[in-house]
Amino acid sequence: ISIYSADIIRESGWEERGRKPGVKGSADSADLSRSKRRARSAVFDIAMANDFKYFVTLTLDKDRVDRYDSAAVTKKLNVWLDNQVRRKGLTYVLVPEFHKDGAIHFHGLFNSALAAVDSGTISMGSGKPRKPRSERQRAKWLGEGGHVVYNLPGWKLGFTTAIELYGERAKAVNYVCKYITKAADKVGGRWYYSGGELKRPETVVFDVEDFAAAAEGR
Repeated sequence: ISIYSADIIRESGWEERGRKPGVKGSADSADLSRSKRRARSAVFDIAMANDFKYFVTLTLDKDRVDRYDSAAVTKKLNVWLDNQVRRKGLTYVLVPEFHKDGAIHFHGLFNSALAAVDSGTISMGSGKPRKPRSERQRAKWLGEGGHVVYNLPGWKLGFTTAIELYGERAKAVNYVCKYITKAADKVGGRWYYSGGELKRPETVVFDVEDFAAAAEGR
């Protein structure tokens, strides 16, 4: 619920007034920040409105695609995503990230449409996933709050990890959204990628008196 103390919700058909001219550099910076905020909000809404199962990371094999070339990466990515949506019923939201060396990879959320295979490693919430030395150690780590790390063999362009979502959903969603905030630039002209039969949150606007009446059940 968002509550505003002023009449800032415009009725449909009204246009936003143009911004006053100012210093170009500061305007560009403000536009960038505004664009990122809109993207974060969109990703948050998609993630909270849909029944995603996995937090995923998709990396790229340098022998299969030039992972430094945004156009090459997004072309391959879009073909793969489209195929998974049509053939498997995938729903997804993905946010690109640049490695320190400029290579591109992706973080995001998937539903349960794709086959997931136990990688044999356990994530303890921080640091790299580790492989237990025995079934006893595996059971111990899982009992201490560890989570099984899966691979998605359907991703043929590189390497994957997938962890079932757990705990408070909003925290996991905000973790995905943070990659938009830290991004220096878009990949393929987008801050994020989403697709499949996604649900969208319903927005209802009340004035203060109507909202108070609705809250009281009148």
